[in-house]
Amino acid sequence: REYRFDALIYASYFHREVHLTHEVADIPLVLLDCFDVSQRFPSVVPNEVQGGFDATVELLNHGHKRIGFITYDSPIPATLGRLEGYQRALQSNDIPFDPNLVIKCDGQASGGYRSALTLLQGDDKPSALFCWNDRIAMGVYDAVRQLNLSIPDDIAVMGFDNQELIASQLHPSLTTMQLPHYEMGTWAVDYLVSIINSDNGYGSYLPQHKIDCRLVKRSSIK
Repeated sequence: REYRFDALIYASYFHREVHLTHEVADIPLVLLDCFDVSQRFPSVVPNEVQGGFDATVELLNHGHKRIGFITYDSPIPATLGRLEGYQRALQSNDIPFDPNLVIKCDGQASGGYRSALTLLQGDDKPSALFCWNDRIAMGVYDAVRQLNLSIPDDIAVMGFDNQELIASQLHPSLTTMQLPHYEMGTWAVDYLVSIINSDNGYGSYLPQHKIDCRLVKRSSIK
């Protein structure tokens, strides 16, 4: 306030719920990658359901019917949304949802490694693994190598986030979903400028604007 700014973007490190103080109630404000449950402020977030849906459909389009999902062991929006998208994609292709193909981990490479060993050494193992993030996928690669399997010939792998230092450097490079960081930032700025230039303040707005995640095709699926 001392710097007399005209508007504020409140950005979160990951998609989550936030609780803001009343001190910001009279400042033009957009929440980025987060949301306020009271819906006092407009927010822009990734479309997690669409991302999970499109990731699963990409695997289905390559002929995979048994798709394992290694997800995160925390009920945050990305976890719930990506699982919903995964289930919707299976349903849209008349494939029954099998809870035995979904396994939770800590979201790290070590968790992906352990989870992949569990799924790939079981009966009727999946032919593809959808990973909640690219770090999990990195651990999956290690597990696949340990089992003397090959990506993508024996097992296809899909990531999420498109963390460049991981996804493009794995061998083979990882097909993944791009979180719309740039697009969310652009939308937030454009929306705030429109508020500043308007006499109606927030006017009528959708409490939450969702931006689709983009599929980045590389070499881990065939």
